Amino acid sequence: MSERDIHELAETRLGSHGFSGWYHAPEVRVRPFGESSFLGRPNHTTKLAPGDLVSIDVGPADGSVYGDFGTTVTFAPADDGEATVLAVARDCIRASCGYSSRWKTMGEIVIFAQAWAVNHRMTLAQKESVGHRILLKDGWTSVGFPKSAHAATLLRRNQLHRLNPTRMSGMFAIRPEVDDKGHRASFEEIVYVDGDSKGVIGRDTLTEVGTLP
Repeated sequence: MSERDIHELAETRLGSHGFSGWYHAPEVRVRPFGESSFLGRPNHTTKLAPGDLVSIDVGPADGSVYGDFGTTVTFAPADDGEATVLAVARDCIRASCGYSSRWKTMGEIVIFAQAWAVNHRMTLAQKESVGHRILLKDGWTSVGFPKSAHAATLLRRNQLHRLNPTRMSGMFAIRPEVDDKGHRASFEEIVYVDGDSKGVIGRDTLTEVGTLP
C-alpha cells in the first residue's frame, strides 16, 4: 500500500460509519519526515515497508459535530517490538492530557510536552503549537461549519502555543509530535476542561490514551 491507498481506505471506512464530511481530510505519513507528503497530497510512490512508522490523522464530521484524532503505528514490526519514539510519544500525550486543567494556561501544555521529549533525549517537531481549541457551531463558525471551525484554529488565540496565556476551558485537540533523529510519532486526543471537571473524550482512564479500540 501507498500513502494514497491508506488515505482512500480511511475515507471509505469513515464513510461506512456514517460520516458525511470532513473537519479536515485524512492525513497520512509513512517513514521519516521528509520522505513523504504529510503536508501535501498523499502520494502513490511511497510504499509500506516492514518497520515503517505510519502516522494517520482523521477529522470526520457529521452535521454539527466533528472529531480530530490521530495515531502512529509500526507496520510489520520486528520481533524486538515498537520503536522507542512511539513509546515516548504515547507517554507524552498521556502526560499532557493528565497535566491539563483549568489552572494551566494553553501555553503551559506546549512547555510541558517539550520538556517531556527533551527529558527522553528527543525533541518536539512543532516549534510553537501542539494543538488547538475544538470550536462549536456558534456565531460566525456556523457558516461553512466545520470547515470554518478548522480555519479558525489558524488564529493564535485558538492554538496551544507557548505564548498563549489563556487558562484552559472548553475542548482542545492535543497532538505533540515527538522527533527522534527524523523518526516521528504522534497521538492526538481531545481533552475537555469544565471547571474542576476534566477528561479525555472517549477514554475512561489515561492508560487508554494513545491506543486503538
